[in-house]
Amino acid sequence: MNGRWWRLANHVFTAAFVVALTVGLVLFVRAQDWTPVATLAGQLDPLRVTAALGAALLINAVGLLLGLASWRALFVDLGAAVDKWTAYRLFFVGFLAKFVPGRFVALPVLLRMGKEIEVGPVRLAGVFLLSWAVVAMTGMTVALAAGPALLSGATGWLLVATVPLVVLVARPDLLNRGLAAAARLLRRPPPQVTASPTGIRRAVTAQSLSWLVSGHHLWLLAVVAGAPPGRSYLICVAGFAAATVAGLSVMIAPDGLGVREAVLMLGLVTVLPVAVATPVVLVSRLVCALSEVAVGGGGLLLAQYMHRRRRDPVQRVAPVG
Repeated sequence: MNGRWWRLANHVFTAAFVVALTVGLVLFVRAQDWTPVATLAGQLDPLRVTAALGAALLINAVGLLLGLASWRALFVDLGAAVDKWTAYRLFFVGFLAKFVPGRFVALPVLLRMGKEIEVGPVRLAGVFLLSWAVVAMTGMTVALAAGPALLSGATGWLLVATVPLVVLVARPDLLNRGLAAAARLLRRPPPQVTASPTGIRRAVTAQSLSWLVSGHHLWLLAVVAGAPPGRSYLICVAGFAAATVAGLSVMIAPDGLGVREAVLMLGLVTVLPVAVATPVVLVSRLVCALSEVAVGGGGLLLAQYMHRRRRDPVQRVAPVG
């Protein structure tokens, strides 16, 4: 009987999360004015536009998978003795939750999933906190690389951009210390879980690669729209990291809607007219949303299937006679 109620609760939680996710996606689509995109697309070669969109979707999907590798490095490092598909289920639910207004709707789902695999809320919260810290630090570090393009060739910014990552790889314990110091400053209890140097190095490396790869989708879209390839390269690749981190910091808007666009516009208007930069930013948002839903939704379905396949015992039927 308990098993039946547990499965029923599982379906209810899952349905509620799907409904909230759908509402978030609908709000995202309705909040955008797609007229500038249609106008710009009508002025460009349709084949070139189609090829650029397909390549941009693929590029961003690869970047997302590298982000998954970063999260799993911390999850495994913190002692979660589960297989990779079980870990991926947690990641994809937390990942898709950013489309949900308020995001906290997914919290009961994550806690239930963690309890199911004997991962307590403290450890689960620790993984997501450390992961967010790695995402934010690596994203803002990559963002510094936009300096030479925005500050008229100040190449010294490229050296500045490498310093935080080099320090973090050389002294990964500084991340744990930084989180503890932030907790003291905010008068909060210190984190009860810490990652090992090896886990942090793996997470930092994978997440840094994720930023570098993902930013190329914006550069490709900007070049197709007429931006100079050389000058726009760092603005797009590094600026995308800065804009995404800024969007992630705003909890009340689904996926940082509006915040990320504002930050991207600050960089793109230096290489494109405002009338062209606006649709590029909108298309970038669309590319990110489509690739994230495809990777997140497809990954969650696959992980759910593999998790159940490994968890449920194989039913053997004895031969008759």
